Amino acid sequence: MIKPRLTYANAMSTFAVFLGLGGVSYAAVAIPNNSVGSAQLKDGQVMAVDLNVGTRNALKGQTGAKGGKGDKGNQGDMGNGLAADSVIIGGYVISKGGNLVGASLAHADLIDMDLTGTNFSRANLTSARLSGAILIGADFRLADLSGADLTSSVMTGALLDGATLTGTKMPDGTTHP
Repeated sequence: MIKPRLTYANAMSTFAVFLGLGGVSYAAVAIPNNSVGSAQLKDGQVMAVDLNVGTRNALKGQTGAKGGKGDKGNQGDMGNGLAADSVIIGGYVISKGGNLVGASLAHADLIDMDLTGTNFSRANLTSARLSGAILIGADFRLADLSGADLTSSVMTGALLDGATLTGTKMPDGTTHP
């Protein structure tokens, strides 16, 4: 509701509006056109987006010679969103460095796969075939590897703390008791 008499707050807010508009108006008439130049600008203040299209085009040089062919990149996916060295087993995407915590992979065929750094902790790998697989740094903590075949697999740095290894064929060909 509007008060019928003039208050201090009303007077100050009206004064502030006129002061602000007056300063802008003064700048518009007191500062001459094209008066801002290099002396008034600091390095890095004007960006390409601040320039009009004609000025930006004038600053562009001619296109240089085409460079040589680059190195071949890594193989991409197989058209299904999966990396070329990935497989799907039991609904799980199995690949190098994958996260298979608690996965149910009993009887899975993972022969000769590169599963470096894959996390199999708490996974069920009973009777899984992992012979010849590269399992460097893989995490098998608390996993069930009962009856699994790890023959000729590379397990440098693999974590087996708390894993069940009953009847597992180890990389050296021996069977765990």
